[in-house]
Amino acid sequence: MIHLLATDMDGTLLNSQKEFDNEFFEVLQKVLEKEMYFVIASGNQFYHLYNQFLPYSDELYFISENGSFITKGKKELYSFIMDKQDVQTIYNILKQYPEIMPVIGGKEKSYIPQQYLSFKEEIERHYDEYAFIDDIHEIKEGILKFSIHDPQHHVEKYVELIKKELPAHLKIMTSGNEWMDIQHETINKGFGIHFLMNTLHLTKEECAVFGDQMNDYELFQNVHYSYAMKNAIQPLKEIAFQVIDSNDEAGVTGKIKEILK
Repeated sequence: MIHLLATDMDGTLLNSQKEFDNEFFEVLQKVLEKEMYFVIASGNQFYHLYNQFLPYSDELYFISENGSFITKGKKELYSFIMDKQDVQTIYNILKQYPEIMPVIGGKEKSYIPQQYLSFKEEIERHYDEYAFIDDIHEIKEGILKFSIHDPQHHVEKYVELIKKELPAHLKIMTSGNEWMDIQHETINKGFGIHFLMNTLHLTKEECAVFGDQMNDYELFQNVHYSYAMKNAIQPLKEIAFQVIDSNDEAGVTGKIKEILK
């Protein structure tokens, strides 16, 4: 029997306009009434995710920043803070590519170099708490991960270039064709779901997850019931338990309704 449901956001739970389908919150209410665990597993900033799920947020679990920050509501359960030298190394590498925008993710805020002020509209689609900085040394909190936005939507062309310069213990992964993330090799959504399974004393067979991109791969590897969206990338479909309707067809809500039955 499934006791935990975990979903990615963009391209999975949200449609192409980044909206919830009409039935979702009604179905979420039923999930919580059955005392099932509901988890948001996303590369996004915690505060952005938390605000999207109000007024239910304090009843939900969040695996945010691709597994770097895990909470129950606003209560921190786990965080991975990057080594300061790694943060500086990544920052120096990314300065070589001024055409793409780095976002430096902390627990309290995300930080963007001042030169990307013109990207403010794009930033506000993904970040609720952010600040522009002139220098990385202005950041006083620990860093969870780096996100990088390519306004030309060709992140793949930067992956190999950046990967060559990264220390071996740091990894870069794509999330669609606009965004990529850099973080420690041991941290991902799979780590996050494994942490929650141990915390909540659940088995692989008691968990179901939903995703569409490469940053969901380890998430799928850690549970039995993994559902790839029809719009998912092929490598994810190949390891999925089942391929379901697309994000624009409310595939997640439809499958949860089946599970509830």
